[in-house]
Amino acid sequence: MKSLGFVFKIVVVGDGAVGKTSLIKQWTEGSFRTDYIMTIGSNFAVKSLVIEDKPVKLQIWDLAGQPHFSDVRVLFYKGAMGAMYVYDVSRTDSYDNVLNWDRELTNICGQIPKVLLANKVDLNDQRKISPEMGSVLAAKLGDAPYFETSAKSGFGVNEAFEKIAQLVYELAKKKQPA
Repeated sequence: MKSLGFVFKIVVVGDGAVGKTSLIKQWTEGSFRTDYIMTIGSNFAVKSLVIEDKPVKLQIWDLAGQPHFSDVRVLFYKGAMGAMYVYDVSRTDSYDNVLNWDRELTNICGQIPKVLLANKVDLNDQRKISPEMGSVLAAKLGDAPYFETSAKSGFGVNEAFEKIAQLVYELAKKKQPA
């Protein structure tokens, strides 16, 4: 009998305007929009890939980062099997809030695989958060894999999404009956 593969729900969280939607569009469509359109509630994208010869489908939930969406946002956390935390390297507030995002998500989902993305590295002249600071934050998140990304150029984007897919896949494989 042919394996149906795996379907994993991944949530992408972080403050508003850090580039969550752009990262998802870059990975799923290979495109980037220069105009900012605020996510209302959530957006949803799907991408299929193959891990260890098994079909894997990622349902990627792009959650609104603005504080006034917090009541709605927690509804979308349910069932998440992995998380991508995103901050903007030119905004210290978005970096400082990552641990708040982790607390909010962990309260609903418990400990799930996560990765940390330092986005907008193409804005190097505006950069306020160093790679070393990113590594320190990743350690605080339980040694989460850390990626420097640019949704605009695509730098690091594939690697980050492939890593969360791999982490969630490995966990699901361990939970599967032999």
